[in-house]
Amino acid sequence: MKFPSDLKAISTVLATLIIVAVTITVTVAFTFWFGGLTGVFMGWERLEVSNAVASQSGDGWNITFEIVNRGIWDSTFTGVLVNDKPLDAYSGDIALIDDDGNRYTSIGGMSISVKAGSTLKLTIWIKEDGFKHGQTVSITFQSSRGGSFPRQVYLP
Repeated sequence: MKFPSDLKAISTVLATLIIVAVTITVTVAFTFWFGGLTGVFMGWERLEVSNAVASQSGDGWNITFEIVNRGIWDSTFTGVLVNDKPLDAYSGDIALIDDDGNRYTSIGGMSISVKAGSTLKLTIWIKEDGFKHGQTVSITFQSSRGGSFPRQVYLP
């Protein structure tokens, strides 16, 4: 069988360029698709206790915290530990006060939400009994997803 001599083939350089362009296009599309799935299924809780200021207040201290949610999901605080003990252990000598003025002296019923990308201000009031000036207090916020977010605070 004889082929007509007037047919021309595509050059190998052009064929290679087409294959490389298609491969790059498919790779970029796959990367964006897989990156989107990773964000949905492997989202993380990223809360930062960015600021903690303690000030003397009558018979104790007020410690004001700014908590920034830098994650992709809303988070909810369901517990607070002071020196590795829950609020219940202090019999009302320590209270957590949220932005709305709700006062928590135990972790029962605590549910404080912080939306993704927003900042929350919380205040912890510590009665002077059992604590003293110059002491460092460890405060750990616990979320409903199991995250722990600690911060050390110096009492002036």
